[in-house]
Amino acid sequence: MIALGANAYPDDAACRASFEGLCESAEGLAGGVQHAAESNGWIWRLRDSDGRVQAVSARAYERHSTCQAAYDRFRLTLLGLGAADSVPWDDAS
Repeated sequence: MIALGANAYPDDAACRASFEGLCESAEGLAGGVQHAAESNGWIWRLRDSDGRVQAVSARAYERHSTCQAAYDRFRLTLLGLGAADSVPWDDAS
């Protein structure tokens, strides 16, 4: 697991649609690493153009640099999925 959604959705279809929208708008999203208030570590958050948190790190990281690297990887993943024809959902499992 690399990230958690920051919002609840009424069903699977709404969640998927929101994630696909996140992928499509990845270039315009803001975010970054910050100290975790609830622990001694670092977390990242990704915000939409209205400033609402859309995704957060799946865990707190001990080091700022490790958290930054995880954030950068997630951003690259979103950009890659946004450039793809569709998100490759693996419904077979």
